[in-house]
Amino acid sequence: MSLDEFKKGVMEMYQGEVIGEVATNRLLAFYDDPLRRYKIAVLLQVETETKARLRPVIMGLGLDPTELEESRQAGHAFAERLAGLDWTAAMARLRDGVKPYVDRYIEVETQAPTEYRETAHSMVVHEQSFYRFAELEAAGDTTNSLDDVVAQLTYPLPRPR
Repeated sequence: MSLDEFKKGVMEMYQGEVIGEVATNRLLAFYDDPLRRYKIAVLLQVETETKARLRPVIMGLGLDPTELEESRQAGHAFAERLAGLDWTAAMARLRDGVKPYVDRYIEVETQAPTEYRETAHSMVVHEQSFYRFAELEAAGDTTNSLDDVVAQLTYPLPRPR
C-alpha cells in the first residue's frame, strides 16, 4: 500500500468513527433500561475516544480532520435502521453493520507503513471489540460483552446502580 492509499484508509477509519459516534449517540434515545443505556453509552465513549486518538495521526499525515456531514448522516441512517427493533435484533444488525469495518481496518493494518502499524493495529482491536460486543449481545451472552470495549477506555463510565 502506498502512503497515499494508507492515508485514504486512515481517513476511512476516522470517518468510520464519526459514523459510529453519531449512531451510538442516537441509539441512546431508543432504550429506557439503565443497563442497556449504559452499554450504548460505553460504545459512544469508545467511539469518541478513538476518534480523538486518531486526530493527531490525521494531522501528522497532513490530512483534514473535518468530520464530514455525509458521515454524520450515515450514522443517523444506520441508527434509524435499528429503531423499533428489540435489543437482540438490534444487536444482530449492529454486529452485521460493523463487520465490513472490521474487514477494512484489517486490510489497512496489513498494509500500513511501519511507523503507523501500531495505530492501525489499535484500530483493528477497537473495531473487533465493537463487533464482539454486538455478537455476544445478539447471542444473549450479556454479562461480559463490554469487557474488550471497556479495556480500551481512558475515561471509563460508571456502571448504573
